[in-house]
Amino acid sequence: MASSKEKAKKFAVRSVKAPLGYAMPLLSPLYTPPPFEYRGAHSMMIVFESDPEVLAKYVPAPLVIDPKATMFAQVSRFFTAGFGTYHEILLAALATFNGRPVNYSMYLVLDNDIAICGGREIWGFPKKYGCVTLSDRDGVMLGTVERGGLPLVRAAMAIGPLCPAGELTGSAEYVQLKMVPSVKNGAPPEVMQLTSTTLKNLNIKDTYKGAATLEFLPSPVDRFCDIPIRQVLGGYLYTADFTLEDGEVIHDYLTER
Repeated sequence: MASSKEKAKKFAVRSVKAPLGYAMPLLSPLYTPPPFEYRGAHSMMIVFESDPEVLAKYVPAPLVIDPKATMFAQVSRFFTAGFGTYHEILLAALATFNGRPVNYSMYLVLDNDIAICGGREIWGFPKKYGCVTLSDRDGVMLGTVERGGLPLVRAAMAIGPLCPAGELTGSAEYVQLKMVPSVKNGAPPEVMQLTSTTLKNLNIKDTYKGAATLEFLPSPVDRFCDIPIRQVLGGYLYTADFTLEDGEVIHDYLTER
């Protein structure tokens, strides 16, 4: 009969050689590897100008913000295998990286834990859980965001005439600050890098343009209201198909030290 020490050794060997899943928990990973196929996504994009001095505090170098501090708030209803169905708001700033245009993802709120964890852990999208709605009534599209029982964002646009998809603001490349704290308090982060992913197979359809309004409301913990809205330039309502693939690290802050 094997001794208790031999049994422990065999168990340890089995544990080390156990196959690793793509994501946690190992027993039942929360999400699968990319790519994720999005079909029939409905989005309302409100384009606005903010304050360059304020925006420069939140967009890290080596990204360079748009001189007019152009941004957009996009409320979407997504349909995808893997993440499932969910609503999301994306607050993004137009910027450049090495001269090429990108969208810097500043703040996202959505209502799906799979998409939150996958988005944060794979690409570094700064996502939080909250209540997001997108609805239409009397020729007006309305998007709302709420967290902690407090309204945070109210976006609306008139459903105007069709327009070319090329009028949409921004590029198909999204850049995020992916940051993972150290398990040890006070130690540098384990990961601190800019990541990039470009939407592939992008097919934008049925694009409507209209007058728009946008409000960021106060909250003690969700500081949308710290971003000034100097001028709302207009709104777009569209449907789209695209593929969300894996990305690449375009800048690693930890290697600079």
